[in-house]
Amino acid sequence: MDSSKLVVFEVQKHLSKSSGFFFFFMRAIFLLLLPFIGIAGFSQDAGKDLLAFERSIEQAVVAADISFLEKVYAEDFRFKHGTGLVDSKESWIKDVGRNKGKFVSRKIDSVEVEIHGDIGITNGTLRVTRTDRSYTLQYVRAYRRKGKQWQLFMHRTVHELHN
Repeated sequence: MDSSKLVVFEVQKHLSKSSGFFFFFMRAIFLLLLPFIGIAGFSQDAGKDLLAFERSIEQAVVAADISFLEKVYAEDFRFKHGTGLVDSKESWIKDVGRNKGKFVSRKIDSVEVEIHGDIGITNGTLRVTRTDRSYTLQYVRAYRRKGKQWQLFMHRTVHELHN
């Protein structure tokens, strides 16, 4: 039994043992709020899925897994770098291919995730280590869900610090 059903069962069991207007009123409020509890759980799960997906994109950039990146970047993908340069899907994937072996790691942390229906927004810190340099950036990203799959359509570096 999943945890939300268990909570409902335990609360209903407790409320059914009680009598009086107060307990009837509390039960009615709880049942009215129940659909929103389910939505909050869905958003939390969707946020965890999106965060894991974001990490897989970073791993694919390090590995220069072009076929994976072709699938996960939306056709209208835009990547605004800290320098002001803006890459399209095509130009960014070409750059990743040219730099194969130069990315040692790309680690995200301090990520906040917001889910708004089929749109996901993340902002966090990305620590990039390359063979020739390292840097840290703060970013904002926007994703849209198509069916069951997320697609990244916008990355914007908002601050960049060269280590």
